[in-house]
Amino acid sequence: MKKWLILTTLTALLLGACSTENEVAEQDSDKQTALVQKEDKKKSEKSDKEKKEKAEKEKLEIEKKEKEKKAEEAKKAEDAKKAEEAKKAEDAKKAEDAKKAEEAKKAEDAEKAVQTLEANQVTENVAPAQAAISNVADQGIKDSLTYRVGLVQNAINIRAQQAAEAEQARQAAEAEQARQAAEAEQARQAQQQAFASQPQQGAYRNCREARAAGAAPLYRGQPGYGSHLDRDGDGVACE
Repeated sequence: MKKWLILTTLTALLLGACSTENEVAEQDSDKQTALVQKEDKKKSEKSDKEKKEKAEKEKLEIEKKEKEKKAEEAKKAEDAKKAEEAKKAEDAKKAEDAKKAEEAKKAEDAEKAVQTLEANQVTENVAPAQAAISNVADQGIKDSLTYRVGLVQNAINIRAQQAAEAEQARQAAEAEQARQAAEAEQARQAQQQAFASQPQQGAYRNCREARAAGAAPLYRGQPGYGSHLDRDGDGVACE
């Protein structure tokens, strides 16, 4: 009986020991499996993380390159725009300089035309000067040149008026002289007629006789003087 109990106890102990060992083995196996699974999970997570980081890095790199490309394109566009604006500014400056040079040339031509008019103040030079002034853009220069032309025109008008007045006076003087001459001629003819009808006593018949006698010229009141010898009626005969 005791042997059976011992055997039973030993068997139970052996069975318990085996069961415990199996449980321990199973637990170790589970732990190892869990560790492996955990390690695999870590590796997988690490791999996923690395892949994600790589993808993110590649994305950032692509974005960086695209950004750099856009920045380069923007810089090129900005440089092209600046170059175009600089060219436009240069062209505008050239056009402005050409315009100023042309205006200066027109002002110079107008000045020369006005100087020509001032040097030779005749009506024929007024129109060319005025035409040249009309091409001048600067209002101040135009006003100054126009004023100078006005002065010359006034001087021309004054001289023309003076010349007209002088011509009128000359014509009047000539008319007066002609009238006086006509009156003198009428008087002379009247005297000749009077002498012819009533010859003066003691007068030479003609200037030939007076010169032959050495009496020429004869003055009114002198012996030998006769009105028929004084053709212009000035009181001196046989001049």
